[in-house]
Amino acid sequence: MNRIARLAAVVAPILGLAALWGLSERTYHQGTEWEVPIQGYDPRDYLRGHYVEFSYDWPGIDEWRGEPIEMLCLEGAAPSLVSVSADSDEPCAHPLRADLSGVYGWNSLMRGRLYLGQDRAAMLQEELRKRDQRGIVTIRQREDGSFTPVSIRFRPLTPAEQAERDAQDQPPTMPPAIMVESSGNSRP
Repeated sequence: MNRIARLAAVVAPILGLAALWGLSERTYHQGTEWEVPIQGYDPRDYLRGHYVEFSYDWPGIDEWRGEPIEMLCLEGAAPSLVSVSADSDEPCAHPLRADLSGVYGWNSLMRGRLYLGQDRAAMLQEELRKRDQRGIVTIRQREDGSFTPVSIRFRPLTPAEQAERDAQDQPPTMPPAIMVESSGNSRP
């Protein structure tokens, strides 16, 4: 009897860990995959450890105003994201919710982090140096609104994206000098 109790004491935790791992793996692979454009990775600091940090460039949110967003509603047919709307009161078929307990908290809908293996990190570092392409992150969105970045790829910039990038690279132009003429006393 003692032998069976010892064997159970060894096997039960292993079975429990295996069940937790299986549940976690199943949860990770569930959901709908969406392709989201990204921007804002720092070209001087490609990778910190074995992950890359980026900002989501959600179509439909032109300017991030720094206000906390609790939920985004994805619109389109997966994996093609057409636009998003923020904090809508209308029903949403594909919600994303901020992960308040995650690395970015309230900002988790605007910033992301993708963990990579060491070999993939080295390859990605080279890709991030190229300015003529657009980063695309595939996220897996689940029914409860949680989501996980699962991969990153790059595609060439469209002509509109190239024009936008070139416009941002241009130094601001100075307004033309204004000439003021005064009547009466003039100085030599």
